Amino acid sequence: MIIASRVLVNGKLYGNTEYVATLISQKTGGDLFQIKTEQTYPGTHKELIDAAKKEADGKVRPKLATHIRNLKDYDVIFVGFPNWWYDMPMPLYLFFDEYDFTGKTLIPFCTHGGSRFSQTEKTIASLEKGAKMRKGLAISRNNVGASETSVQNWLQKMGFGQ
Repeated sequence: MIIASRVLVNGKLYGNTEYVATLISQKTGGDLFQIKTEQTYPGTHKELIDAAKKEADGKVRPKLATHIRNLKDYDVIFVGFPNWWYDMPMPLYLFFDEYDFTGKTLIPFCTHGGSRFSQTEKTIASLEKGAKMRKGLAISRNNVGASETSVQNWLQKMGFGQ
């Protein structure tokens, strides 16, 4: 059985995107916010990608269980996601529908199985026309556990990090 996109680092199990988000938070001093849906996704890889494909094909936007209460307090938002079927997961579409990021800086990052960002950076820019987009970081699922240096270098190039 293949478990869906997880990494074990220092004895702690993370989702791939969760781990990269944790690194970004640690290195920037930023807050973490997890986009959660009301539904639970399968924990095995095959069932997860099958569910994601079904959602994408049907343009289903699962209801969000978490909501940002204080968006006005943030000027820079890192938005992370796994690239599923050459696109963002469908809950991200609802997330971008729910919030207006006009005047904010959006910095995407994704974990992937080989497709990098696909067209997702352009998609985010088209959904959030009033936001300033910065160059994102795509990390292969095969490199997540050893991505700390890549994340640090990316952040430093943008003027973030320690």
